[in-house]
Amino acid sequence: MARTKKTEETVEKVKAAAETAKETVKAAAETAVEKAEIVVEKAKSAAKKVAKPRTAKKAAAADAEKPARAKRTAKADKIETKVVIELGDKSASADSLIARAQEDWTAKGNSLDEVKELALYINAAEGMVYYVVNDDYLSGSFAI
Repeated sequence: MARTKKTEETVEKVKAAAETAKETVKAAAETAVEKAEIVVEKAKSAAKKVAKPRTAKKAAAADAEKPARAKRTAKADKIETKVVIELGDKSASADSLIARAQEDWTAKGNSLDEVKELALYINAAEGMVYYVVNDDYLSGSFAI
């Protein structure tokens, strides 16, 4: 069946619009992933600082020297953080993606006791989340 010139022009416009939308979504997803990685790194850094034990003598000296800093630290401990990843019309929190990876891992007959490290890789172009357990190449994946 022969297409009319108007139909062909419309098809080309739709293809161009689809390509533009694809690039826009891809760019937005890449930006979201970059921001999420920054937040995760900051959270890791903050957790390391909080996790360092101090002796009673060092703690007393630090508290005596810098009471204003202690107040700011106490206030910072109350900050709740949440990472939400949005890809097109889908969104998921970092916590929910971690939980889904753990569920997938156990559904494959593995135990969460084995897990020392869990890394998630979000592929916006594919709409997939790939996870790696204990640096073992591609432990599993699931759709966002």
